[in-house]
Amino acid sequence: MAPSLPPPIPKTRVGGIPGVDRGRSLFSTERFGAGETIAIIDNPLLALPDDANMRTTCNYCLYVSGTIEFEGDVEAGPRTCKACTGCKAAVYCNAECQRAHWKLVHKAECKMFKRIKERTGKDWLPTPVRAVAQVMLLLKAGDEETVKAFGPGGTLESNVEGFKTDEGLWGDFELQATGAVVYAGLLQSDETLKQAMEVLCKMQTNAFNRFDADTGQAGIYLHPSLSMVNHSCVPNAYIAFEKRKAFLKAERDIEPGDEILISYIDHTMPRRARQESLRLYHFQCNCIRCKDDLNAYEVIQACGVSPGVKWLNSTSFQPDVASLVPAYIERSKTVPKSKIEEIHWKCMELTCIVQGDPMENARAQWELCKPLRDAQLWALDPLPPTILRIATMLGSNRTTLAKALPLHCFMALECYPFKYPASFTPFRVKTLMTIAKLLSAAGDLTYSGDLARYCDHEGVIGVLATADIVSLTEVILRLVRQNGVIGGVASWDVLFGTKEMLRDIEDLQERDEKDAAMVKHWANNLQDPVSKAFWENVVLKPITQLASFAIEIIEAELGCNKSLARKKLGLRRGPFVTVGRCQILGSLLVTLEPLHPALENIEVYLKTFDRAHVAQHASQVYIFSTKCCNFILVEVRDLGPKPRQFLLQTASDFGQSVARLSGELVLR
Repeated sequence: MAPSLPPPIPKTRVGGIPGVDRGRSLFSTERFGAGETIAIIDNPLLALPDDANMRTTCNYCLYVSGTIEFEGDVEAGPRTCKACTGCKAAVYCNAECQRAHWKLVHKAECKMFKRIKERTGKDWLPTPVRAVAQVMLLLKAGDEETVKAFGPGGTLESNVEGFKTDEGLWGDFELQATGAVVYAGLLQSDETLKQAMEVLCKMQTNAFNRFDADTGQAGIYLHPSLSMVNHSCVPNAYIAFEKRKAFLKAERDIEPGDEILISYIDHTMPRRARQESLRLYHFQCNCIRCKDDLNAYEVIQACGVSPGVKWLNSTSFQPDVASLVPAYIERSKTVPKSKIEEIHWKCMELTCIVQGDPMENARAQWELCKPLRDAQLWALDPLPPTILRIATMLGSNRTTLAKALPLHCFMALECYPFKYPASFTPFRVKTLMTIAKLLSAAGDLTYSGDLARYCDHEGVIGVLATADIVSLTEVILRLVRQNGVIGGVASWDVLFGTKEMLRDIEDLQERDEKDAAMVKHWANNLQDPVSKAFWENVVLKPITQLASFAIEIIEAELGCNKSLARKKLGLRRGPFVTVGRCQILGSLLVTLEPLHPALENIEVYLKTFDRAHVAQHASQVYIFSTKCCNFILVEVRDLGPKPRQFLLQTASDFGQSVARLSGELVLR
């Protein structure tokens, strides 16, 4: 019996494409601009956390225990989920959720968990087994919506015959289905087992994984109408989850009559890897990316960037990726796609190794990616995940987090804009948030005088010392908020973190009011010449400079080259001296263009101070030479009761001393 049709999603219609065997398809009946919400699904048939998180996640609304929420601008929470008094297995954030889940399914499920506890001593089931058991119990109870979807002639496709062709997978399904039947207390007959197997096949074909890489939360989400959205490796939509709600959102402009397409997998992988990931769905993708075997750069050239995406990208680090791709495409001709496939699979094998030194593993992956690195094809997998893995390791340690910052800046410029052209896609928003957090942490290190102790890369220290860290961080947080609201959901933890960090910046007492006013002016007048200059100099310039250090930092950390140490001074004669103050209080920066020979070493440098108290207050002094400039950084131990005035006076004192040596002085 052929499956019936579920009710359509509002503003869409169900149909097919003449001459194309794609089964049921979902088409838009209205225009949706990039970032708009096409539909909100709030009544799923299944919505449950995975087994690893069922004791820390509300089993009804899927609230994660202990997390902070916002209702508008008002902070709410955190709450602690409490266990069901009957089975002690399922947990709920409040009595309302417990009552709703009891009525929905837990009344029958509660007895099942008691039975499991008595037989095995455990109070949990593997996620697919629990999901099948829930459906079987609801079918037994005659639940109308469950029968419509999972019963004979129901709305969900099963692909049973396709699953049978994979003996290993089919054997796993039999074990899971048997477990669901046994623990649900159902009659253990061939007919019941067959029904449970069909339920499992339908779930595998139609359900979504609610995986969140930030929290590690995962689970099953299934709604019959949502399951009709077909796959493409060049999607025009995606799904975002908020508790029991699913948001179908436009990734690019969608016109009336366009088929709505999402990606069931990571569509940025090489073709063979995508085909392998789609194997369980029992179809072969024939999108332009698969048919012509296009890489990320070629997809942008072939499909373009929709006007809505272009407009939203105007405040991104890469506002016009389409104009950049021809050069990358030309370079990509030097690396055969078969070679990229080979590199990908070898890196995947290394990723699966959980034992040993993670940095050794990353080094092996980095070496495998050499052909891609040599061609500077930074957006092609497996280079981006390899860089991300290294950045994550560096960022997780306070002593190396300053080195992680350039890597994330590099990915924000060279990787993700080409993998995900829309600036509001969740991956790109989370990258911006990571940069903001690392900037804030690096600022704390600078304030405490620890930056140069933990970071031995003079270029990174120089950029952080000269940049207006607070304004830069605020701008990036505003971009996170702007794009996160478009591309994410209201309860997204990234948006919560953004609110908290922006609130902290507003509370800074030592911040110059002019700096804060300039950020607001930029936000309200993006096309104003002053705003454009601010964006170029205060935002884009330091991000680009930091990104330029990424590859040499990776090679140094992996031991591919000699470890980066502070370079010896390249002394050059010249008259100009620039004295400046770091935006983060706690450091005095002196940039010498070029370095005066009288300042050959730290001892001579210290003697140039006229006032003894300046030298006494300096806990550490560093002299560096970079590709950009030569500079001296003084990390101040004791700022005194008036830190701003102290630093300004220190800059003035030092400038006057050096001026006598060099003949000219520019103080700014």
